[in-house]
Amino acid sequence: MTSNLIGLVAAFGLAFAPAAPASAQQAATIEARTAPGGVLVTWKLARPTTEVAFLDQDIIRTLWTVKTPGLSLSDGVVKSDQPFDAFEILIAPDAAEVDRVYIGLVRVGSGQSLYGPALALKELDAELTVKAAPSETATPQSDAIKSYVYVGPTSALKQDDGGVVVVGDTVPASLHTAMSEGFLAAQGFYGARLGRDLPYAPTLIVTTDSPGPTTYRGDVTDNGVISLRFHGLDWSAPPPDVIEQLSTFVWHETLHLWNSHAVTIKDGASAPWLHEGGAEYGALIAALSTGTIDEAQLKTSLARRLNGCRAALGDRPDAEQRLRTGNAIYNCGVVVQWIADLESRRASDNRADIFDIWKAMLQSGRAGDGYGVADFRSRLTPDTAVAVLLDGPGPDRWAGVQARLAALGVTLVNRPSPRDLRQAALFHMVDQNCGGEGGFSMDNGRIKLDSGDRCGALSGDPVVIAIEDLDPMSNGQGVFQAVQARCAENLPIRYTLADGKTVEAVCKAPLQAPDLWAVDAMPDLRARRV
Repeated sequence: MTSNLIGLVAAFGLAFAPAAPASAQQAATIEARTAPGGVLVTWKLARPTTEVAFLDQDIIRTLWTVKTPGLSLSDGVVKSDQPFDAFEILIAPDAAEVDRVYIGLVRVGSGQSLYGPALALKELDAELTVKAAPSETATPQSDAIKSYVYVGPTSALKQDDGGVVVVGDTVPASLHTAMSEGFLAAQGFYGARLGRDLPYAPTLIVTTDSPGPTTYRGDVTDNGVISLRFHGLDWSAPPPDVIEQLSTFVWHETLHLWNSHAVTIKDGASAPWLHEGGAEYGALIAALSTGTIDEAQLKTSLARRLNGCRAALGDRPDAEQRLRTGNAIYNCGVVVQWIADLESRRASDNRADIFDIWKAMLQSGRAGDGYGVADFRSRLTPDTAVAVLLDGPGPDRWAGVQARLAALGVTLVNRPSPRDLRQAALFHMVDQNCGGEGGFSMDNGRIKLDSGDRCGALSGDPVVIAIEDLDPMSNGQGVFQAVQARCAENLPIRYTLADGKTVEAVCKAPLQAPDLWAVDAMPDLRARRV
């Protein structure tokens, strides 16, 4: 975990996967089957070669073992001194989720999920077949080279009119219900508002066997397979911080079936904030409109995104250039969609909303060469506040955004949440003890410091269970007040660690209350369902 990377690191998926090569010099067949330690994959080439490269070089292949004598795998290239026309590799489950990279293999209870595009070869037209044992099922089989493919016990799979749902046998019943029912409900809502012409039958794969460190993560493949992966925690009773964001997780990923994988995205790499912000904001409004979340939860989510965008952009220029990586993609992407939604409702006297903008844009994109930022911005109201956020002078950005939101009926007040206060206290202590070079993350619902050997008494990447005898996860405000009081007197802060030790960290500078907005009032954002 990098310095100053906080929160759940809830990765809301990748918007696009590498496609199979459009033209090929020769053909290849690929066959995968379960084996001790993972999945054994066999490639057969149309003619011999001494070297073949994988199409997607971003896949982590450190746990791939070449089983064919005389061949080696390095930097995504299989080589040999002698020509070969076939080779086998044993793929073990990945050891970690990494950034925005698709995971090659992950356990799904007693089964496994294999990422087909990881097996595609450069300049070779390949077909993937996953062979299930007599007691197993493999799904989907069609276009497997473009897909996550589940292979494992048939009992994990259920099929109905909404598609296929695969849930690992380690997934608690409550999480199983929330994800599978949300998947089906989201399809119903989005189908009614965005059209029911998806080019595939969707599949959902849910597992609690992710290697982490990300608490939960999701992504979607080009043939409509959604993979939701959960790490650590007791998923039958996750902590409040997790529940807050978990409620719309599957709604976000399901919306990508429409806005990312059924149409070409022109600016997928350069402006991921458009499709990611569209999926996250659309998920929030759809969940509100179906009763999955209430208005208070929506206000909390919007305030969190707004404050995250403020932190990412500040008063710096070139806003769009800063929205290509990290949580700013989601935070600012949601703010853009929120503004567009409010303006559309105001201009149409509530006869149109954000889903009307997306429906028109997606229909036009499918009929043409896709959609991008220019297409989206051309559908906004004249003098849109989106321009204030993305194009306006940095020093005037946030006062301008606040004023424009106020004109649209949104009242913002400076009221940091307990979570905000907890984070402010933690960051302050990182600055005091690590010279600003440390950070923290969530580990199974507890705080884990990213402190290495540079943070004095807090070194060693410890897990923190109490600060000044208070639980920081359930009492963020109390922790903030305790740290603030002791720092005001240059007194050390007492940390209780998971190993039972209590250490004292220095604090010689005042802790200031953060300036963070809460949404005090806003228009009703429920959207019509048909």
